[in-house]
Amino acid sequence: MTLAQERALPLTRADALLEEGRWAEAEAAFYAQSEQSPRDPVARAALGRFIAMKGAVRPGMVLIEEARQFGLDPATTRGLLAPLRAILDWRAAASELKKDSTLTVRVPSEGSALFQMPLPRTGADGRVTKEPSSATDIVWHDVVDRAVGLDSLAARGNPMGIEIFEALVPSLNTRTNKLTLHSNSRSALSATGRRFQVLRSTREVLVLVGENRVLPLVEALRELSPSWWQLDLPHGLLVVR
Repeated sequence: MTLAQERALPLTRADALLEEGRWAEAEAAFYAQSEQSPRDPVARAALGRFIAMKGAVRPGMVLIEEARQFGLDPATTRGLLAPLRAILDWRAAASELKKDSTLTVRVPSEGSALFQMPLPRTGADGRVTKEPSSATDIVWHDVVDRAVGLDSLAARGNPMGIEIFEALVPSLNTRTNKLTLHSNSRSALSATGRRFQVLRSTREVLVLVGENRVLPLVEALRELSPSWWQLDLPHGLLVVR
């Protein structure tokens, strides 16, 4: 499945450029086709979807909702908006963290995951059964870059989607396996290191690692082999050093 097919919208020239890794040209094309036909629901929805992929979820949702007013199919609208609403909910929950939090993570059980993160064991109702006092009270979860929330924790590897804490712009020291969740959602903007543009789809996070060259996040990190990295999905940015 391509990024364009995932959108459930008719393909446009901007979609083709996006698939080719020509992201700057694609962005210009998304804006141009919406400006040329300001009441075209497909052009408006495609622009909104792209903006949300860059991290500006709420503005993207506004454009998709406008596309519905211009005639976008209700089912398509719901399909585009549902994962974005979930992301906003998780971002709101993350705002409760008032200071940085650091924890030790470990190598994931699946090659497509970023790392394994420990969480207290919970019951069927999702509540913590008891405060962790031993290793048996902790469950290790494969953190993946696709949007899965907490609805698949019973699956193999207990996967959880990174959108759960993406607003905390997580950074990982790969030498010590120390993961830091940052209370300042803009901390990556001042971090030192090489910067790469990222786009998020419901399937994965994609990284523009070179001219017209795009890799899934896990593959990009494997190739770049950083000693430290920080993922800032709200601002569409990966910082490595």
